[in-house]
Amino acid sequence: MYCRKAKLRFPLKSIVKEHKCGQSGPKTMLEDSEDPAVRSIQPKLGTGRKWKVDGSVKQEKEGLKIKEAIGLTQTGRKGLGSDGIKRLSKIENKEKSDLIIDEIKVIEDSKRMQKAVQQS
Repeated sequence: MYCRKAKLRFPLKSIVKEHKCGQSGPKTMLEDSEDPAVRSIQPKLGTGRKWKVDGSVKQEKEGLKIKEAIGLTQTGRKGLGSDGIKRLSKIENKEKSDLIIDEIKVIEDSKRMQKAVQQS
């Protein structure tokens, strides 16, 4: 079922990555809510002792702020004048939470790849 040659195969996704993304979504939605009552509640999400959702979401938000401070950089042939570029400050809360979750996915994929490469 997990072979590369079969037409119907299961994807090899990390359960840890899916758990972290699933926990980060509600946290970002509660923190970035427009309702002040919801923002003031901030329930504690139990994620265990090795990984804390609060620290991870805070770190990714700071990473997005750093990307915004660095500014727009050229990443291909389109250049700086392309229409698809948006400032992070103009992005809506839902899109920010999606960016945070995508960053967590990238970090988890890179950790998994590092572990796979280190194994002989």
